[in-house]
Amino acid sequence: MSYHTLQKLVVRMLFDEAFVEQVYREPDQLLSKLDLSDQERQQLLGVDKRAWRYDPLRKKRTLRALFEEFKVSTTIALAETRSLASLDLFFSSQAFHSAVQERSSMGLAFAKFLTEKYSSGELKTPQLPDVIRFEATLAKCRRSLATSAPKESELPKTISEFARVQLAAGVAVGSFQSNLIKVVQAVEQYLFEVSLMPAMVLCEDAAKLDNLPAVDTKKKAYLLFLPGGSGITLVNIEKSDYLLLFEAKRPLTIKELILKATVAGVKKAKAEAIVSEALQQVYLTVT
Repeated sequence: MSYHTLQKLVVRMLFDEAFVEQVYREPDQLLSKLDLSDQERQQLLGVDKRAWRYDPLRKKRTLRALFEEFKVSTTIALAETRSLASLDLFFSSQAFHSAVQERSSMGLAFAKFLTEKYSSGELKTPQLPDVIRFEATLAKCRRSLATSAPKESELPKTISEFARVQLAAGVAVGSFQSNLIKVVQAVEQYLFEVSLMPAMVLCEDAAKLDNLPAVDTKKKAYLLFLPGGSGITLVNIEKSDYLLLFEAKRPLTIKELILKATVAGVKKAKAEAIVSEALQQVYLTVT
């Protein structure tokens, strides 16, 4: 419906001043592609351009909400750039505009934006890619829990090897450089110190975010993300568990899952034991 199109267009214009200028400068080129009535186009273009900048703190409030979910990634990025404007660019990015148009997660769009900044060389801190993936995985787990319907947790008495299983809602696995948690803890410690007296950041001798734990490319940390009473819990797991559970992101029969794990190098008996344990602990659910 055209009013949905108009609503999403308005949101994009409220956040992106450059896009506003483009819409007013080239209305036929931009608006002709959208499902808008002539009246809606006239109403939109009849708004004084200055009105789109009426709330100068809108982007900062939104960045604050994104920071709450991606605080480690955001802090590392700001420590490198020393520029809040570098994050304001999110609202002009394709990731932002696509998220609004597709009504998808703004948080995950922000993670994509930061990842693209690193891939293009605009951000260079080597710890950043794994930190972004880590926080994005946490975000996906929370969203999965929020949108999933409650399921019966009791297992059937017998489960066939042809039963289809997949990771339960809010559950995920990830492979990261081994110092990831130390990096996260170092940033959290810095943020805690700053929170004691925020004005200290103006001081030359204030706490600095430097000397982050080095990236260890020779070792991996395999993490299981599990929903808990106070959020998402992290559990260190073995590589074999990771290799099997990674394949369970989409529905597979138990037979297919075990086969994929053995192809990845997990012994069959070990794969069968992992599946059994995961079903008992409800990491895996029968679909």
